[in-house]
This record gives sequence, C-alpha cells and structure tokens, in this order.
Amino acid sequence: MTELKRYRIHYLINGNPASLTLSSFDEPNMEQAELEILLHHVREPRAATDAPWESPERKSEHSRMTELGVSDIQIEEDKAS
Repeated sequence: MTELKRYRIHYLINGNPASLTLSSFDEPNMEQAELEILLHHVREPRAATDAPWESPERKSEHSRMTELGVSDIQIEEDKAS
C-alpha cells in the first residue's frame, strides 16, 4: 500500500535559510521542488514553464529562481510526521 509522506524542501533565498513542507506519495524531484518554491514565493504566479514550441536560452523557471535568489535546494523526508 502506498503511504502519503511529508518531505521538507530546504533552500537558501538571498543567502537566508528557508524551507517548506510538501506531502506526496513519492519523493519530489528537483523540478517539482523548484515549482513549489516558486509558488510559495511569487505573489502572482503566472506560467512557470516554457511552452513546448519555445526554445529559450534558459528555462523560465530557472530564470525566476535566479531572480528570487534561490540556491542550494535539498529534499529530505520529514521523519517528524
């Protein structure tokens, strides 16, 4: 049987430590963690990913992460749950 687990996403935002909790059946991948961070910090989220026909030099979500000053993302299972 699949069990719902809690995962803690740790990261730095402009050099300051931050974290958020995500409930999921599977451990989130880095792309999902980045999108969760964007949703948490961007006041009015708009499209977070590029359309399949776009070919940007740098993906939109990576540009937005840089604008926010997010770095050092780590994902771990929250054992306290």
